[in-house]
Amino acid sequence: MLDRILQALQVKSNKPSSQSQIPAALLSGGTWAFRQKGLTLQEVLEKPELGAPAIIAINQVIQSDIVWPGSGYHNLLAHIFGGKIKFRPQGNIDVIEPAFAQIAEADRIDLSQIDSQEWIRALRLIISQVNEQIGNEFLIGTSSWGPFTLAGQFYGVEKLMSGLYKDKAGIHALLEVMTAVCIAYLAPAIDSGARILSIAEPTASGDLISLIHFEEFVAPYIKKVNDELKKREAYTTLHICGNIRDRVQLAPQLNVDVLSVDYKVDLELAQKNLAGKIALAGNVNPVLLKDGTVDEIIRAARQSIQQAGRGANYILMPGCDIPPSVPLANVVAFLGVGRENVVKAS
Repeated sequence: MLDRILQALQVKSNKPSSQSQIPAALLSGGTWAFRQKGLTLQEVLEKPELGAPAIIAINQVIQSDIVWPGSGYHNLLAHIFGGKIKFRPQGNIDVIEPAFAQIAEADRIDLSQIDSQEWIRALRLIISQVNEQIGNEFLIGTSSWGPFTLAGQFYGVEKLMSGLYKDKAGIHALLEVMTAVCIAYLAPAIDSGARILSIAEPTASGDLISLIHFEEFVAPYIKKVNDELKKREAYTTLHICGNIRDRVQLAPQLNVDVLSVDYKVDLELAQKNLAGKIALAGNVNPVLLKDGTVDEIIRAARQSIQQAGRGANYILMPGCDIPPSVPLANVVAFLGVGRENVVKAS
């Protein structure tokens, strides 16, 4: 619960935990939670009064130490500024057309549009309601794409990647704007009750860009976002999908409290590279959570805890957001491993 997760965030040590239980949480999980109640993301935006009761009811069953109201809606930002989106019948929101065709168009972005947008106000209301009702038991948070991934949503991923070589100045200018967008979206959520903010940068994976490009085009802007959020006394999480083994050691320099890693990352090596400076979360494969048996999931969760050295800074999480179709029983079993008083051998 709350004390358990806060200790992992604050301890600054990867030595074996003195706690009898390991903190365990989903990463995001908004789309999944609503599906358990027969709701879609769009339906909740249209009837926001349905959001908080659904999230709270599901978390009373699964007992995730972090609850993420507002997660699943990252792509609304591209929509607010001119991009075209599509709501899936059961799933997340797709950006089907970027917000603009030329980087110069980013100059027209008016950040006040975020606060005035009806859907954003609805999400902040849901965050506030969840915090008011269960914020004394669980850590309440929300999430957004980071500046680099937002740049791909607003400008197009192919043009973003090409610009890393052909238009560095233009991409840096774009990333400054995306940093401001990210802060303008997340900072007011703190006032609504979010105590931890998750920044996801799937486009910054080692599967997509080099370490050199990460250091130039991703790291400085993530740090700017974190610096602003930390001024407001929030915790921050960074999640990057895929293989980031060559950039794990950079995370403490980005003013982040938690690094969430994919199943492709070795937890033992990550703990060594982080040296207890920040918390580490991960990294059971979400596909296993969807398709595996309860026994397989329990075994994988125990293995993750062991690989992380049962560190005091470790949080058991999936390696990414979970698919909407993951069975409820699998999530209950997964998170329940953290509450085992003795972590058993696999």
